[in-house]
Amino acid sequence: MNVAVSRFIRRYWFSIGVIGLVLLLYASSIHFGLIWDDPRWYAQGEGLTPWQLFTSLDTYQFYRPATIWLVRQMVAPNGIVAAQTAHLIQIFAHMLAALAAVPMLRVFKFERHHARMAALIFALYPLSYQAVAWQAPQQPITMLAVFIAILLAARFKQRNRSRYLVASLATYAFALLFQESALPFVVMFFWLAFFNEPINCSAWQRRTFWPLLHLTLAVIFFVIWLSMPRESGVTGRGLDARVLAYGLQGVVFPIAALMSSQLGSVPVPTLIALYAAIWLVLTLGAWAWQGKRPPMLSTLWLIAGLLPIVIGLSWSYTRIGARLLYPASLGIAMLWGSWLAHLFVPNQVRRAIGLVVAIGVTAVSLAHWWSLQQLYQLGTHHLDQTIEVLAQQPDQSVLLINYPDRLWLRPALYPLGEWGLILAPVVLDMSDFAVSRTGRSAETRSLSAFRVGASQRGAYPYEVFMRGEDMPPEKLAEAAAQVDRVLITEYAPDGELVLHEAGSIHPASSPTYHAQFAAAAQLIDTRIDGTVIDLVWRALSPLCADDTIFVHLWRDDAFVAAFDGDSVGGLIPPANWPLGADIVDRRSIGRRDLPPGQYEVRVGLYNRSTAARYAAFDAQGNRLKDDAVAIGVMEVR
Repeated sequence: MNVAVSRFIRRYWFSIGVIGLVLLLYASSIHFGLIWDDPRWYAQGEGLTPWQLFTSLDTYQFYRPATIWLVRQMVAPNGIVAAQTAHLIQIFAHMLAALAAVPMLRVFKFERHHARMAALIFALYPLSYQAVAWQAPQQPITMLAVFIAILLAARFKQRNRSRYLVASLATYAFALLFQESALPFVVMFFWLAFFNEPINCSAWQRRTFWPLLHLTLAVIFFVIWLSMPRESGVTGRGLDARVLAYGLQGVVFPIAALMSSQLGSVPVPTLIALYAAIWLVLTLGAWAWQGKRPPMLSTLWLIAGLLPIVIGLSWSYTRIGARLLYPASLGIAMLWGSWLAHLFVPNQVRRAIGLVVAIGVTAVSLAHWWSLQQLYQLGTHHLDQTIEVLAQQPDQSVLLINYPDRLWLRPALYPLGEWGLILAPVVLDMSDFAVSRTGRSAETRSLSAFRVGASQRGAYPYEVFMRGEDMPPEKLAEAAAQVDRVLITEYAPDGELVLHEAGSIHPASSPTYHAQFAAAAQLIDTRIDGTVIDLVWRALSPLCADDTIFVHLWRDDAFVAAFDGDSVGGLIPPANWPLGADIVDRRSIGRRDLPPGQYEVRVGLYNRSTAARYAAFDAQGNRLKDDAVAIGVMEVR
């Protein structure tokens, strides 16, 4: 190995390790695309100049002009959002923040091993996954700016050169304008000035003066922020005990996770008392073994990170927002880093304690990272497939059935909160996602049919919340008749989400037919393409309740398999077929684990209650054997 390279690795091995860890955890999120409410969110500030972003405040709820300016840079003139760029920014902000954590903690007089352990926990902290893997949150960039502002202020103290103070003020102002979560951390500049080293009278004036400049910025920002209009149910309804318990849960996260099943039904006041007691024990232990500075700074950082959430946010908003804990995560990492630092002391007992804590923190963090990553990959892959389908035929209209809005992990990772992926909220049109990614999309509408696929969702590894109202068959038939295609989401036991075309309803066209069933219905046309079967039905008179379709496969004149069920993916029973319309029923049986070979396909109508088949006749009026229509041969490869 080259001597210079070897020297570089020996000098920067820890930084290289942090970079590798962050990339290992989050590199895959580059491909997650736009999720949650981002298409509309990225449209904020459209048409405004940079000056107007700072002065025209009616386009967004919070005062975050720097955020709006940045996201506008990722929107092309045709409206396409650079989703990968947005994800890269989040990942690199978190990576740089983890790297900056070590020198910043060293500025606060942390011992080297403690600072490094805290930085590792900060990089690995599992409750930060939403803040980093979702491309929209502002917390990683905001806290990176806060870290840099503190480092620049420390350099000013060390060298007494005004350019460092100006740079610190500018960086802190950027953090405030990016997100208000930076505001409480103004206290860190006062800590740096007054408590970081013994005070001497000759330096009193200089120590007093410069943090007041940061405080002035914070006060001005706070006054402006208070003048912003507020969306009801988000801010201004804090002081909920559940929010406090949620924050404390994030502080003692390994213990809360390991005891999740036992604490799920425990009352909130008891949880608060339990979590506070655990935090107190951890803090007092750090105080006894590390001295008072690390636990005091950790406590101050936790207060700065958690107090605004507790006093300002509602439970309904907080319970799905693990990203809200990101500003407090370094304080959490300081606390647990105090215990991991025991790994580097000569005392065998303390080293054993450090090893146990390290194993617990690492195991919980990696297990939760893996659970969340798997879920995000499955959900975002399904969204990408949907966007591709919607973009292929932008002149059409599509009805999406049973499409996932949210997917929650089960069991939950922690006793409080909802843990998982918010994929595509029902308040948004799915076409927003396609237009933001491709510039074009079919028109969409989302509805649900809870009875269809209920057993699938019961066996699905995640808890499913679907887009759209639960509709009865007659309403689904009306909706299907107003669109070009009906797409339905299936939920596989292995967690995969499958989007397939279920069919459509359109006005009757050809007078010819393939077969007729009594005087009730006709089979107008059929088609077999691979393992996809299209059946076009037409109701001649109202059919009976419990009537349904059978699709049977035969091989060598022996029955092999049955694929019975209502039309259009099970959504519309024959009793709800509209008269004078063609019902296109598409059935895909490629996932049914059939042995390779050729199968004869026979179809017909029957009643579930009586098992009686409708009499089937060909177009010449001849009754068909077993009242089944042979429509062709399907080949399974």
